[in-house]
Amino acid sequence: MKMTDYFIEFASQKHPEVQREWIERVLANPIKREVQPNGRISYWGNISEAEGRALRVITLEDGETIHNAFVDRNFYKRQQRGEEPS
Repeated sequence: MKMTDYFIEFASQKHPEVQREWIERVLANPIKREVQPNGRISYWGNISEAEGRALRVITLEDGETIHNAFVDRNFYKRQQRGEEPS
């Protein structure tokens, strides 16, 4: 798995609960994918081990290099209201 320096030095330490297996799972089978205005790609997936919460994984434009990964509480709340896929 390729990672940016930002992910290695900051994001992975800020969100130590996020497991690499979860990141791989979301990238392999996202429930939603969206290209950001800056070209980076956001992927979302629900993680049963995290009480079904939504994990957001952001990659560089190549769709492979991990830039950030975190539990997205806002996406999860929108899912609960039926505004996002689950």
